[in-house]
Amino acid sequence: MVKKIGIALVVLIVLIGGGVYYFLSNLNELVRSAVEQAGTRATGVSVSLGKVDLDIGGSKGALGELNVANPSGFNSEYAFNLGDISVSLDLDSLQANPIVIKEVVVTSPKVIYELGDVGSNIDAIQRNVENFTKQVSGGSSGGSSSAGESEGEGTKVVINDLYVRGAEVSVSAPFLKGDKLGTKVPEIHLKDIGKESGGATPGEVAGKVLDALTARVQGAVANLNLDDLKKAAGQAVEEATKAVEGATGEATKVLEGAGGSAGEAAGGALKGATDGVKNLFGGSSD
Repeated sequence: MVKKIGIALVVLIVLIGGGVYYFLSNLNELVRSAVEQAGTRATGVSVSLGKVDLDIGGSKGALGELNVANPSGFNSEYAFNLGDISVSLDLDSLQANPIVIKEVVVTSPKVIYELGDVGSNIDAIQRNVENFTKQVSGGSSGGSSSAGESEGEGTKVVINDLYVRGAEVSVSAPFLKGDKLGTKVPEIHLKDIGKESGGATPGEVAGKVLDALTARVQGAVANLNLDDLKKAAGQAVEEATKAVEGATGEATKVLEGAGGSAGEAAGGALKGATDGVKNLFGGSSD
């Protein structure tokens, strides 16, 4: 009996050890999948994560190439590319819910603010995030969705400090004719995300970060005075069109004048030739 119990314990330890090894060896891929799925649900567009490097023993991690695609109807390469992301964890909280993240630093993200016929790509994503947040919180008219329920049941986080540094925004618009206008975005610092509510879901965190980043981006874009630039571009096109029309009109007049002189000369030559033929056969020129 004792021998059987010992064998059972050994088997159990091997299974537990194998499970832990599998979890740790696949942790990067599990995190990648979780971020992509939560980000896609929150933003309503495709979210991809290119690099994950977690060091649980060192209580830190690094993410990279987090790309947020454009909504339908926009053609630029992406809406957000969040660059490099470093994460510092509270190791003691890893077995708890919520998990406490001491600090998140997003470095050198890039934003393409594309203006279209129905607003900008950033506005469209923000509306998606707002709708998702309502569903998760049960604020939508139809109650919380299945996506919201699954979000609510999962692991939550508290983020003590989150920084977005060195962000750049490029503006793309039809009147720019393929060119882009670029500007810097001021640093963003968010504190105590999820602290008062007992933790935030990954989707809620994504929503808060994108809300803050969108607000700063819109402020930076407003400083570019796009309306004035659009008017100036329109006036330049109008003046160029008038100049072309004026030049065309002048050219037409010149050609018409040249055509009249040439016609008169041709008529005179024809009359002279006719008179010569008549004289040759003894006819009168009258």
